[in-house]
Amino acid sequence: MRYGSIQPCKIVRGKIHRYLGMTLDFSVKGKLKIRMDDYVKNMLEDFPVKFNKESKQETPAGNNLLEAGKGKLLNAEYHQIFHTTVARGLYVPKRACLDIHPTITILALRV
Repeated sequence: MRYGSIQPCKIVRGKIHRYLGMTLDFSVKGKLKIRMDDYVKNMLEDFPVKFNKESKQETPAGNNLLEAGKGKLLNAEYHQIFHTTVARGLYVPKRACLDIHPTITILALRV
């Protein structure tokens, strides 16, 4: 398969680029800032459980992450949503937000 045969290549110039869910910011000379705010916002918007601004946690792991789940198994629809959200979440700590890595790892074990 030849490069550009599926979709034409797009040339982007400037100091800020969007690529694979990341915003690459070259505004400061000699430094690169990688942000994934839009990716995480989109991930949370697609998740059916909505969070309010008053519910805050001291850590991304929350208070009871390591406790074994005692609830019922998820139905097929929620299982797929949970699996998709955790898979999307696995991408974030590898690029930008390292503090959520332990939380995502525990959630991935529960998929």
